[in-house]
Amino acid sequence: MTNENLQELEEFWDTFAPEYESIQQESNFLIAEAVKQFLLKEKILPCAAFLDLAGGSGRYLASFQDVVEDYTFVDISQEMLAIAQTKQQNPKVQFIHQDQESFFQTNSQSYDVVFTAMNPALITKDDLLKFTTQSHGWCLILRLVEQTDSLFSPYEAANEDPNLMERYRQFLDKAGISFNTQDFDFSSNEEISREFFENYFEDEYSPQQLKQMTNKIFGQNDSQTNQQTIRYQLIYYPLPKNLSLKKKGGPNKRSDKKTI
Repeated sequence: MTNENLQELEEFWDTFAPEYESIQQESNFLIAEAVKQFLLKEKILPCAAFLDLAGGSGRYLASFQDVVEDYTFVDISQEMLAIAQTKQQNPKVQFIHQDQESFFQTNSQSYDVVFTAMNPALITKDDLLKFTTQSHGWCLILRLVEQTDSLFSPYEAANEDPNLMERYRQFLDKAGISFNTQDFDFSSNEEISREFFENYFEDEYSPQQLKQMTNKIFGQNDSQTNQQTIRYQLIYYPLPKNLSLKKKGGPNKRSDKKTI
């Protein structure tokens, strides 16, 4: 990726950061705490050195930092990092302002646990292998894999985004890396008004179509219960013995990067 493209990407995430954090705060799904409890049960946590790659506004930092001694938090966006800093309680959190590829190229430290959640830059097999070799212990990848609800999903276009978790599993299989998966399922109910439903779809359906839809769903009622289900999946695996460590400085050595 060119420097110009990286700058555009950083500007996008900087602009989106406040809205992104607002979405995170409004979520009823306590995925960070659920993952933490699972990792404690599996004895992957606590740990001494932890990497949170593409950490965003710190959703997982807030839950994980009390069971990590040295926490390294990396993100391309200065504004995301600024929000994440407000959640810092562990004094040994190092915030690094850097894009993923540059971090892979310059980092000389390895970690007990490397973690990334909803990472839009982890795409290729090469990305996955570089991420894996940041660890001398465990590798963790978390993504949202399914989201449906009773009112909106039947009328929305099918999601055509690539299934990155399936892609990761294929990459790991081809590389001969054994891995496990763990699903985290959540559900919630919320009341949706007829007006909100109509406004949501007004640009996608004709007035006649929209009237038929709302009459079918709401009848004579002004609101209806929307049942939402959501699934996250965690891929987790130890560093394979057949992957050589690229580290020059060994485990837990700090490297010089742009920090905030």
